[in-house]
Amino acid sequence: MKYILQDAADRLDFEDIDIKEVPWHLLEPGHVTALVAALRADGYAPNTTSLYVNAIRGVMNEAWRLGLISQDQLLRMRTVKAAQGTRLPVGRNLKRTLIRELMEACAADPRPQGLRDAAVIALLYGTGMRKSESVNLDLRQIDFAERSLQVLGKGNKQLIKYAPVWAFDKLNAWLEFRRSQLPEGQADDTFLFNRIRRGSHITRERITKHAIYYIARQRGTQVGVKIMPHDFRRSFITRVIEEHDLSIAQKLAHHSNIQTTANYDMRDDNERRRAVDRFDC
Repeated sequence: MKYILQDAADRLDFEDIDIKEVPWHLLEPGHVTALVAALRADGYAPNTTSLYVNAIRGVMNEAWRLGLISQDQLLRMRTVKAAQGTRLPVGRNLKRTLIRELMEACAADPRPQGLRDAAVIALLYGTGMRKSESVNLDLRQIDFAERSLQVLGKGNKQLIKYAPVWAFDKLNAWLEFRRSQLPEGQADDTFLFNRIRRGSHITRERITKHAIYYIARQRGTQVGVKIMPHDFRRSFITRVIEEHDLSIAQKLAHHSNIQTTANYDMRDDNERRRAVDRFDC
């Protein structure tokens, strides 16, 4: 939201001004309408345009709460609509064969990164958690007997996620190796995944979200596929929809709206064709 508001401010002729200094309360509906038109001209998707409009609405709601604008001005700002329409979903559905190839690529890496990256990918794909949730995980949040993980999700919500046996096997292999590298008598790190510097030096620092992006990109390159971290979540949800149903997928993804879960369905055209072919008269 900070990035979006800064970009919106720049487009509203408040360039080089920190968003905290922008006089948001002086905006009129015409400003937002012009912003929407500019975003559309630049080829922004309707969902992205909606994000910009909602960000400004949030600021104006706060301006009204602080008494900086009238209720009439707030209502007029709310009348501005974002661009209408939808776009086909982005990203890819990672098949099980591709996940196995990624695991093999990690296993062939003799460095500590091989074990760590395998564990990271296993949790992302095996639980459908977001990359931000994975980097913030602590050991105390893991129940190894129940194969469950307590994460702090979007909206500051505590969530319970479950992982398959093979994913916990990858996680245990990494944790056991990490402990073996600690000097005798030193306590294990409280978090799951460490930064690893050149020379295979395991630091006592938590991994970052950018590192998750780098892991997905690097391991994807090894198997000849461009992978983004969120593709693991998309693939998890798609697989649950395929093998169970949309309702179960919604619960495991922790979506409040089932339509959000449906938007993650990445089954390809062949699957849709087969569904139609099976529709006999």
